[in-house]
Amino acid sequence: MHADRYESDGSRLQKKIEGNADTFQLLRRDLFGEAYYYRLVTNSYSMSATVPRSQRYMRLFAYLPLALRPESKNALLLCYGVGVTADAFTRDASLERLDIADTSREVFELADTYVGPGYSNPLRDPRVKAFVQDARFFLQAARQQYDVITGEPPPLKVLGTVNLYTEQFFSLVYDRLTNGGIVSFWLPLYQLSPAEAKSILRGFHNVFPDAAVCATSDLEWIMVGFKPPLAKPKQDLARQLWMASGTALDLNRIGIEMPEQMSALFVMDGTEMADITRDVAPLTDFYPKRLSEVHPDLDAAYRFAYGYMESSAALRRFGSSSLIKKIWPDEWKRSLDLYFMVREIRFRSELSGSNWLAELDFYLQRTKLRVPVLDICDSNGSRLALAQAFARKSQTMPAEASSDFVAEAVARRDFDRAIQLLESEREHGVRNDKDFFLLMYLYCLKGSVEKAEALAAAKSLPREKDSFVDWLWGKLQAEYGFRPPG
Repeated sequence: MHADRYESDGSRLQKKIEGNADTFQLLRRDLFGEAYYYRLVTNSYSMSATVPRSQRYMRLFAYLPLALRPESKNALLLCYGVGVTADAFTRDASLERLDIADTSREVFELADTYVGPGYSNPLRDPRVKAFVQDARFFLQAARQQYDVITGEPPPLKVLGTVNLYTEQFFSLVYDRLTNGGIVSFWLPLYQLSPAEAKSILRGFHNVFPDAAVCATSDLEWIMVGFKPPLAKPKQDLARQLWMASGTALDLNRIGIEMPEQMSALFVMDGTEMADITRDVAPLTDFYPKRLSEVHPDLDAAYRFAYGYMESSAALRRFGSSSLIKKIWPDEWKRSLDLYFMVREIRFRSELSGSNWLAELDFYLQRTKLRVPVLDICDSNGSRLALAQAFARKSQTMPAEASSDFVAEAVARRDFDRAIQLLESEREHGVRNDKDFFLLMYLYCLKGSVEKAEALAAAKSLPREKDSFVDWLWGKLQAEYGFRPPG
């Protein structure tokens, strides 16, 4: 079985294991001569990956419940995958025990293969114990109860995965939680029709009436369930994850740069779940075909999700939620209109594209956030760490890493440095339209309008009408007195 179709991004086969029941292939994508991300392919099907974008929701499986229940001492992870969620759990120094159950011995054997900035094999942590066991059987047989249980099963239409999404399965999870415990569970909307997603939500809500759904700016949703009694985290612990170096660095890397951004992950609570699934039958062991084999309609998934990503409606749902009033720290409720707006803008950008410079301007003028700026500039924390290591080895500024350093400078609001790097690119003959418009914008932002005008006058622009250029000229003219060429 081959994984060739996953090599179009430059990934190459790193390791292959012929297991008793499955074939496992680990692909590695390099950047600047080092590992950038990995993809685990099982029987020619992509099961998981350490792609920076995917790491955001994978790490939130750990950080969401740990932030809401910071006194948690033990946790259970169902399905290991590529170890991203396990790595997040082990970064919390106050966690005393992490049990991991996975049906495949091979995924544990591959754990030593992964390398990358800041990564260490979580299975080598003395607090971690791995069990080669089916998740349902483990829950049925285990006597241990856990403060946190999280699950990221294989893709939902893979044979057998349905058994980890039924109402009866969630009942097993509920029984294994301590009083006051929290479960977080993967709900990938893009793999489901809206009807199938609602069927899973109905079953989850039947077991966890105190529930919520959270998400960043994509279709990787997270179901969160709470076992009574409900309580807010103590005030001195509410910022704990952002104070400890290991977790703070990781949270910043995935774009949760301050506690208030946890609030802007909110999609709906149990009341809304009950309302939208009122006439929907739950996914159960007796009716597994409520999760069909039909290929999902991505447009329908986006339409369903957008109703919950619209910022003003999301903020109203958050503010009126009885669950939020009971469990959410008050200090996480500041500036929420801004952070919900950031999420909506990112979602709309991923759905239909955006005016990238208008989006960048919004982040720079209205927020202090770093990660959305890196995203707009086609970089991220993982790329940047590799670029920095590459530059240290080269002892000069490698041309191929220049764009990441430009992104870093803009994200730090060091516009002088960004201008210097962009001008250096121009001197070395590296030219692209995005950098040209960014340089012009930064000159205006710094008050050097005449330099922006000279840059524009020297640029050969297309004669046909261009809506982006028209917008940019109008913005720079209105806000900085810029005089368009011609």
